[in-house]
Amino acid sequence: MPSPYMRDLFDAMVNHAGMDLRVHYLEMAAPDTYWGDVLLPEYADVLTGGWFWFLDGRIHYNPGAARRVLAERPDVAVVAGYSGLTNQLVMRALRRRRIPWVFYGELPGMNRHGLVRRALRRIAQKPAVRWPSAIAAIGSKAAASYRALAPDDCPVYNIPYCCDMQPFIEMPRRANPNGGVRFLYCGQLIERKGADLLLDSFLPVARENLHATLTFVGEGPLRQALQQRVPHELVSRICFTGFQPVAELPRWFAKADVLVLPSRHDGWGVVVNQGLAGGMAVVCSDAVGAAADLVKPYVNGLIFPSGDGQSLRQLLFALAGRPNRAEEMGQRSREIALGHTPRQAVERWNEVLSAVLSARPRRHPE
Repeated sequence: MPSPYMRDLFDAMVNHAGMDLRVHYLEMAAPDTYWGDVLLPEYADVLTGGWFWFLDGRIHYNPGAARRVLAERPDVAVVAGYSGLTNQLVMRALRRRRIPWVFYGELPGMNRHGLVRRALRRIAQKPAVRWPSAIAAIGSKAAASYRALAPDDCPVYNIPYCCDMQPFIEMPRRANPNGGVRFLYCGQLIERKGADLLLDSFLPVARENLHATLTFVGEGPLRQALQQRVPHELVSRICFTGFQPVAELPRWFAKADVLVLPSRHDGWGVVVNQGLAGGMAVVCSDAVGAAADLVKPYVNGLIFPSGDGQSLRQLLFALAGRPNRAEEMGQRSREIALGHTPRQAVERWNEVLSAVLSARPRRHPE
């Protein structure tokens, strides 16, 4: 999908002298995702097709996708993800034509219980980890996972997600006149993201820290249930803003001190990049891919075990009682953010693609 952070990366690629880019999206937006109206640039389009539900997941099918890719005669192709029928057919077509290609993937998803699900995942993963010329993993945790799955002669590179952080860096920080710590959640209000876990963990913190606040920026199916769980006496300090366009996020980040991302699983979590650029301390679960690359414990943030509400509550208590510590962490976050820009990611991609094109063809294992 044309997510804001992927558009930032692709725009930077188009401006690179050594790249001539063509992007094919499988869909404009997911049923539970909305980024506002998106005008696609000339180098991008959305393939004709659709999707269907299968074992708790959406499977995409875009007829003619492989034919479109092959007709463009690419020097090198990049396939993002492996779960859809479209991705599977394109990977097989590239292999048959012996076109160099790179698999681009996040940290593999939450563990699927049951023999059938595990068997299907292994089958779907095979072309993605056994056939490509290289693997571009989104984050160090993903890179470690794919290195364990890929053949020894298939290089695995770590290229974390990035986004345009300049609007967040340029937005002046807004001091809190009450002196309390302002916590912020930004994302979909869904079970996987742990919004429910955050609310439950924050309630006792709010009762003991009378100036601590929590703002939920985002929309989702859990919103009504979460709002109903907020006690009347805390309604003024636990706010739900609904969906906010990306262009408005710097304003919300500038008036918060701590970003909290308590996901039960998150392949990366670009909101962490934005939180760093916004000068915030970051608290996130160890199931967030970005945690391993962007959050340095007790330097610019804190990490807790996924799903552990008690540990999350302790970290919220620790920061709620030390606003100066949260401010210091936020300052370090901005320093770290400067090392993860779209321009730097494009240079990394240029190195990977150049290495793929200059390498001798791999013998694809069966």
